[in-house]
Amino acid sequence: MVGDRKGKPFRTSARQSRKQIAALLRDSWRSMKRLANIVIVFLAAFSLAASANDGVFYAQGNNLVPLQETRVELRKELLQFYVRDFEFMDVVVDFEFFNPDGERRLTVGFVSPPAMGDVEEEGGHPQISDFTVEVNGQRLAYKVTKMSETSFATSNNSFDDWDYVYHFDVTFRPGVNRVKHTYRFRGGSSVETQRDFHYQITTGKRWANGKIGDFELQMHLDEGIYYVPASFEKAGAPAKWEIVGSGVIKPGSETILGYEDETFKMVHLNRGYLRLKEKAFEPDYEISLGEFNWVAGWAGKMCKTGSDCISESERERISMYFSLRPGQWADAEALEVLNDRERRILRNFGFALRGYEFKDSELRSYFSKFFWYKPESSVTAESVELNEVEKEFIAKLGASTK
Repeated sequence: MVGDRKGKPFRTSARQSRKQIAALLRDSWRSMKRLANIVIVFLAAFSLAASANDGVFYAQGNNLVPLQETRVELRKELLQFYVRDFEFMDVVVDFEFFNPDGERRLTVGFVSPPAMGDVEEEGGHPQISDFTVEVNGQRLAYKVTKMSETSFATSNNSFDDWDYVYHFDVTFRPGVNRVKHTYRFRGGSSVETQRDFHYQITTGKRWANGKIGDFELQMHLDEGIYYVPASFEKAGAPAKWEIVGSGVIKPGSETILGYEDETFKMVHLNRGYLRLKEKAFEPDYEISLGEFNWVAGWAGKMCKTGSDCISESERERISMYFSLRPGQWADAEALEVLNDRERRILRNFGFALRGYEFKDSELRSYFSKFFWYKPESSVTAESVELNEVEKEFIAKLGASTK
């Protein structure tokens, strides 16, 4: 079993062949080696003479004990995710803080664990790049340090010695202060997921107002079929997702077998982005999103109604290729077993993902069984832009001689 987005074990499907599982595990391990789960915290700089109430973290002895920030409020946050090249995410975070008192200087920290299982890098930086930070329009310098090499610590052992800390000094002037930072990180995967991304949002409650006054999240996704949180509250109030553009949010919520208390929504975008807007946002749960592996028992979640829209034969023979990166481990010989109908479905899967309105009744009927298929008359065969992996896969299908 492989851990899920919260570190719990996912259960693999009994229907998977050993060959399929081996291929999935190989892909999973390569990507999981590069996993970087992102956590944001705010740290007060350590000093033996530090004031007891000077910041978000209280310097006591050789430890920093987390306290509520009693003055600076997090008034507004615009959080933007951009999925790039399938496995990367660009993050842009724009904070608006309010300092009601005199000028205050704090050290702000961004903490990330190293890539999971990554022992190849010498001293290895986590898989984070293009890190920038601006305060009130001015670019700041920052340092990257191992947690074990700093005086930063937490009373509840939130971080490990090998975690990396990006830290920089921020001077909060009286009134409104804007802090913006950007970075790119590489997501992970597992037997269950083609890819997954995680972001810790609950740290926003550590500021004076104990909440994010005005919160907006934008997910600029590719053509994949994603799961996103159905709720951010322990009480279960549904997250108010909306699509700006064109796409489908599947009605109702889905669960994972064995973890029925964790719910998610299924989403697909033809164009545009997914948005969540909240006032006085007090999240209890973090942000997790990603794309399931159909072959790992998740094909039923793709159905418009029920869970048996795809046959057992299709699950076993072609569902492992239902992806924006199909057949990374398949050569022409591996595709020999597919019949003409299966090849035709696979050749057109990428067009269906992008909202192509099939003239052929058989193809239109097949893809209409899935919740995510939303044909648009404006989408033409010429306007569909397949990625290079999809093009190579279609070429492999043509190279096989069945």
